[in-house]
Amino acid sequence: MITAKHQRWAHAIFRPYLRSLIKRRFHALHLLGDLPAIPDDTAIVLLPNHATWWDGFFPYMLNVLLWKREYFIMMLEHRLQEFWFFRFVGAFSINQQSPKGIVETLDYTVQLLEGKRLLVMFPQGELSAWGKRPLGYNRGIERVMKKCREQGKRVAIVPLAMRCEFLADEKPHIFLCCGEPLWTDTDTPSATELERIETDLLATLEQRIIAGETGTILLAQ
Repeated sequence: MITAKHQRWAHAIFRPYLRSLIKRRFHALHLLGDLPAIPDDTAIVLLPNHATWWDGFFPYMLNVLLWKREYFIMMLEHRLQEFWFFRFVGAFSINQQSPKGIVETLDYTVQLLEGKRLLVMFPQGELSAWGKRPLGYNRGIERVMKKCREQGKRVAIVPLAMRCEFLADEKPHIFLCCGEPLWTDTDTPSATELERIETDLLATLEQRIIAGETGTILLAQ
């Protein structure tokens, strides 16, 4: 597998570039509702849906603007080999074709979950159309939660719903909405239960967009 290797110079290049890119390509980045309150000494696993090529960038910018934690994201190995630069801003790989590689990546994920860190996993495992149901969660998150419990780690598992909508503007709006956190030391949801929670959160996000909520605008063109 390819491990993450944070480099200050890479973040110094990537953060302003991504901010500028999002402002050019999108009308606005919205957060509906508040971020869940997570203690600084508690790591976070963020579980977004995966419906667009941009989906790894939105949590990164959310972290830069609000959470301000050390950022990690799991990427498919062939994609990280292609976009090798992302390793230096927190990306690490998973090879879905290798059972041994999957276990190695999931164990590495657990190792990363310390202190003020935020780690993004896409439980769907692949990009799927926004309206596709069921979402089709893989079971890797169950192993991560189990290992955290076994090691006495208290980690917050936070669902994240994301949706792009054009509305009345030429460029699309990005809407983000976090669910309530679950905790690895007290909660034992299965991948199926986490999928149900995310499905409900996506439906809630859709209704809030339809109702005209704009939330907090984090970035605008």
